[in-house]
Amino acid sequence: MTKALAVVVPRTRGEEVRRLLASIGVLDHGLRIKTLGDELAIPLSRPLPRDVEERLKSGYEAVVREESFEEVPKRPRTVLEWLSDKLPPHLLAVVPRSWDLIGDIAIVEVPDELSGRERLIAEAILAVHKNVKSVYMKAGPVSGDFRVRELKLIGGEDKSVTIHREHGALLYVDVKSVYFSPRLATERRRVAEQVKDGEVVLDMFSGVGPFAIQIALRKRAIVHAIELNPIAYECLKKNIELNKLKDRVIPHLGDAREVVEEGLLNKFDRVIMNLPERSLDFVDVALKALRGSGILHVYMFKEEPKPVERAEEVVRLKVEELGWRVVRVSYSGTVRQVAPRRWQVVIDCEVSRH
Repeated sequence: MTKALAVVVPRTRGEEVRRLLASIGVLDHGLRIKTLGDELAIPLSRPLPRDVEERLKSGYEAVVREESFEEVPKRPRTVLEWLSDKLPPHLLAVVPRSWDLIGDIAIVEVPDELSGRERLIAEAILAVHKNVKSVYMKAGPVSGDFRVRELKLIGGEDKSVTIHREHGALLYVDVKSVYFSPRLATERRRVAEQVKDGEVVLDMFSGVGPFAIQIALRKRAIVHAIELNPIAYECLKKNIELNKLKDRVIPHLGDAREVVEEGLLNKFDRVIMNLPERSLDFVDVALKALRGSGILHVYMFKEEPKPVERAEEVVRLKVEELGWRVVRVSYSGTVRQVAPRRWQVVIDCEVSRH
């Protein structure tokens, strides 16, 4: 308990007095307001100005006196702060500094040095981020045709479905069954802002539809979104409904090559190819989807040195090999680092059939 000056007032006037004290900066937020029968004791951070004290006495039947108060527990501001007295220094040094927040779910990569302390890491994240309900750790690499990774629950509720908010969009995501990275939010907005009203856009590997949704929310454009994973496809359809984009985003379930060749040839002004592991294998399909010219957004992984320059060169060679030409590269750059000396890179290029 801590002793401090307090304003003691009838409970019926307590909230009014509390707001007044807060507005003039004398309310002590570190101590709990105390109930004394029909009265409230409101802690002060410093003595009241004489005129304020007189006003409270005459207008609110207040008394100023010393009282004992409970301290409000201080919430840790960071995971490291929460763990500071629970782990030795050599382990604190390897505690993750960042994790993916997808809706109310956190996904963290726990280093081998912290094996056996995964639940402690989860407790720290839950304590610091009050909006987080579930914490998963990465238990394997992104793999397979559906680009998903194994996740292990280490804290909170056993649920994998959430609603993620991103630049005005609502995204329904099942983190265990689909690929989704919140770290691409800035990149998705960048691409969406390049689209012009009236364009018809193809998102070849859409996942739950974050590129498609961002474009359709921002521009008067039509986006066809193709997805191979049936669960991601169902999420995509829910996201079209959530964002009220029916007839603006058209979903397709299946392999991008088959879907394009069976019904989407020569229809598009722009193609997004966010499949970094295999995007070059689909450049021929993307070119067939264009109306004879247009924009490609090609994503790939490249190692240092000069990952962007090397990516630009291979895209240019691939396009020319297929009988088209790169009119210009409007943008090229790194999107994010995915491993030591390994980067996800994007090449935006205007192409035209010879």
